[in-house]
Amino acid sequence: MRATIVRLLPCLLLALLALPVHAQDVFQEGKPITVELMNGDKISGILQSADTNNLVIMNDILGKLTIPRAAMKPPTAPEPVKPVEPWTGSFDLSLSGSEGNTDTQIFRTELDIKHDVDEGVDTFVAIYNRSETDNTATEEKFFTQLRHEWKIKESKWRPFVQGSYERNQFTDYDALYAAAAGAAYQFIDTPEHKVQGRLGGGLSHKSGSDDPDVDDNTVEALVGGDWTWQINEISKFFLYTDVYPAINPSGGFRSISRVSYETKVAPDSPWYLKAGVDLFHDSNAGEGTDKDDWNYYLGLGRAF
Repeated sequence: MRATIVRLLPCLLLALLALPVHAQDVFQEGKPITVELMNGDKISGILQSADTNNLVIMNDILGKLTIPRAAMKPPTAPEPVKPVEPWTGSFDLSLSGSEGNTDTQIFRTELDIKHDVDEGVDTFVAIYNRSETDNTATEEKFFTQLRHEWKIKESKWRPFVQGSYERNQFTDYDALYAAAAGAAYQFIDTPEHKVQGRLGGGLSHKSGSDDPDVDDNTVEALVGGDWTWQINEISKFFLYTDVYPAINPSGGFRSISRVSYETKVAPDSPWYLKAGVDLFHDSNAGEGTDKDDWNYYLGLGRAF
């Protein structure tokens, strides 16, 4: 019996292959349908039947219509929806130097990360600068900040909280810790321009200071904003500033400002050239310490 079935299998397969085969059709009989003809006309109705050559459609006004498939535009599948990547970021570095009577090396690196979802936005930045002259450090600064904003549906306001850490080898204190909260307002949010303002307040703490003129703890306000301008397909301009006026003890302020210009090496390339300026100001930096800390740079970066 088993041998007989084995001998019959090839015959059954040949018989099945000989049957007329219809490819799976996108049209379903008995369902509403709209077809577009080659000349751009569209016909709607109930599909009564569909074969290899024709569709038969019952139209409310024209009655039964036989539409040759050759006269129809082929159905096109919808373009796949590309998922929005909530994580974006960039990393860039610049390195310059000189040798001769004085050997100088200048190094700067920056990491930016953004997490943007329906509920809120997280932004993180870390900047490290170091300069050496004749193998002696003349500048070494590290700054990092994390901000979280809550999105409110159909509102341009976004409550936020943020925290930052700053360490500068050439100040009268070891480190500066700061936390703030407030509200941000989206003045402009288009593909070309994004302008945001911020208003709030917080507390900063300077650790490791022996200078009596340096206040360890300061209650401060926060006034700031940023502007991103997508100039064209490959170029972008960015301006950021946060000012922290001292409230208690009053008098003086500190600020963080950054401005940069980026241009991609090619339209589809993740690599870009970046030039910019950083300015950190602290009117209570301590005796003998410059209140303004400038950094100019030109480097190479990669977006991810």
